[in-house]
Amino acid sequence: MDGPDGAGKSTQAKKLLEKLESLGRKVLLLREPGGTATGEAIRKIVLENKQGGEDRLAPLAETFLFQAARAQLIEEVIRPALESGTWVICDRFTLSTLVYQGYAGGIDKGLVKQLSKAATQGLVPDRYFVLWVPVNIGVTRREHRAADRMESKGDAFLRAVSNGFRHAVKQSRKEYVLVDARGSIAEIESQIWSNVEPLLK
Repeated sequence: MDGPDGAGKSTQAKKLLEKLESLGRKVLLLREPGGTATGEAIRKIVLENKQGGEDRLAPLAETFLFQAARAQLIEEVIRPALESGTWVICDRFTLSTLVYQGYAGGIDKGLVKQLSKAATQGLVPDRYFVLWVPVNIGVTRREHRAADRMESKGDAFLRAVSNGFRHAVKQSRKEYVLVDARGSIAEIESQIWSNVEPLLK
């Protein structure tokens, strides 16, 4: 589950978790970066620490940190869960790194993809949902909470992120399911479920 901030990823990830559990499936909901002790420590560095309001963490350093957290999550949590028959829902995954550090951060996109492939050991989701809303809607939706370090990078960065998600999905339509997240929570949930339900068979 991915997309720009304010698109409703976390809400829809929880909705999907509840739906699958109601059908008797064993499900694990994770977030990136996070899900392990290493991942949560990295999360504090890349998202929570604003370093006195100044952004001193270079985009390439961000890229490596996100990939390190991902590699640990795959090795320690995701792969064992899948091997035990557990469904895994992840709030953010490889596309976020490509968009935030590649499209918006200026890091070579080919390099980001290479690092993601190494970090995931080639593991790819059965369905990769990208929830998208325009920047102004995303900003309005998240006004009730404090901005994290990425969200504090300014309007130009947020526009680059929003455009990056749309462009990346357009370039790889077979890999991603684009969801227009401007609708109601119920409408978005229904669209996601229509793509997940076939996997139950």
